[in-house]
Amino acid sequence: MDALFSSTRKLVEATLTKLGIDAETARVKDDPEQASWTLVRGSAAVVVSVTARPEQNAVFLRVAAPVIALPASGHEALFRHLLELNTAGLANAAFGLIGDRVVAVSERPAGGLDQSEVEQMIRHLSAVADTYDDRLVQAFGGQRASDRA
Repeated sequence: MDALFSSTRKLVEATLTKLGIDAETARVKDDPEQASWTLVRGSAAVVVSVTARPEQNAVFLRVAAPVIALPASGHEALFRHLLELNTAGLANAAFGLIGDRVVAVSERPAGGLDQSEVEQMIRHLSAVADTYDDRLVQAFGGQRASDRA
């Protein structure tokens, strides 16, 4: 598992470099069980993480971005819309909640992962977050996560 974690970490760093991002500057965490980088794509702040899960004997790549802070009301309509978007073909991405924020997430096991898949996950998840932050705020209220102080 250590070798897979290390190789996946290097693969993410190479992909970030290919995308024009300095992996050293973007790194926010680097320990034996998790390495994480943050980047901004449009209005979306994106976190890319490689995580070892010893209890599963596995390593995962996760790309996540906060999208909006929940509006004061109208949660049922918003949640229904998010669930409908999840089944409408977001292609390896989904919306969820972390605390009072709607987030977009993509995750997969690291085994067999290649650079084109890492790049696709980062680009796609970034585009989902950057596109839907404005649309969701316009339709349901709240504010973009990037605008939240």
